[in-house]
Amino acid sequence: MQTASIFQNVTFQDKKPKMDLLLETNGSKEYRLAFAEGQYLKEHTTAASIIVEIVEGNIDFGVNGSKISLTKGMLVTLEPNVPHDLFAITQSIVRLSIHKKD
Repeated sequence: MQTASIFQNVTFQDKKPKMDLLLETNGSKEYRLAFAEGQYLKEHTTAASIIVEIVEGNIDFGVNGSKISLTKGMLVTLEPNVPHDLFAITQSIVRLSIHKKD
């Protein structure tokens, strides 16, 4: 059994979002991304399916050239190899779940 807190020991960086591994199991990894207002995570893909949850704040989530606004409590899922990017409208905390068995 493992435990972690999305809210404990949160730190923000000046130039780019801060990414911390919270938990890892045989099938998944759980990360916390801490975005200062205005920070951008450039377009990228993942090799596995992901779920992104907005824990605090407001994120513009880009997928294949389209943007959707995600606010506290919203979730989005993507299949592997889908290009996406994130832009923090406000200071934000994002939970990222990566499914390793894809």
